[in-house]
Amino acid sequence: MTLLDRFRAQPPQKHSDPVVRLAYVQEIPIDNSDLLAEIARDDADARVRRAAVAKLMDPSALAAVADADPDPGVRDEALTMLRDIALDAFEGIAEAESLAAVEALSDARILAAVAKTALCEEVAVRALGRVGEAHALGSIARHARLEPIRLAALAALQDRGEIVDVALNSDFKDTGVAAVERLDDRGDLDQIAARRKNKSAQKRARAMLREMDARAAAEA
Repeated sequence: MTLLDRFRAQPPQKHSDPVVRLAYVQEIPIDNSDLLAEIARDDADARVRRAAVAKLMDPSALAAVADADPDPGVRDEALTMLRDIALDAFEGIAEAESLAAVEALSDARILAAVAKTALCEEVAVRALGRVGEAHALGSIARHARLEPIRLAALAALQDRGEIVDVALNSDFKDTGVAAVERLDDRGDLDQIAARRKNKSAQKRARAMLREMDARAAAEA
């Protein structure tokens, strides 16, 4: 007889001993989301709530825990679960569930991480659409795995310093060159032309400098 069977006569999630409640959580099937959500929300012991959160696959219930739980460790666990659901880190996660996890997230840092890491373009697009801070957009433009996401993040950037940083530090030819083409300040282009990290961006900056010089000579 399992611990789950042994306590069917009384609600074991109400047992006075948190060790018993914690052991009970370990035996709850992962598809019993209602019970896991109840424990994650209501148990008096943070260890028990965190164990329930670690098995909870309901984005809306996880969002409620991330917003309201008094224990930072439980809140962090809920955010981690939302991130992992968004990134399809668990077997059997449907795209709709990943999108729901993105919608449930409000932490800009985690949303940026999802936009950079997701291999499902729809999930990455949804996460990117919820990021507005310039440095986060610049990081996505430099590092996102998917080219359309990198270019969309760059297109959303209005901060010149971040655009220069993308041109200087992107590991990807597409984003580096696209960032250079958004610049018209000679000092910025000189800086990029002297930097060899992204050779494609460097080459494009040098070509734009030559075009500037040719125009200046023609006008003179």
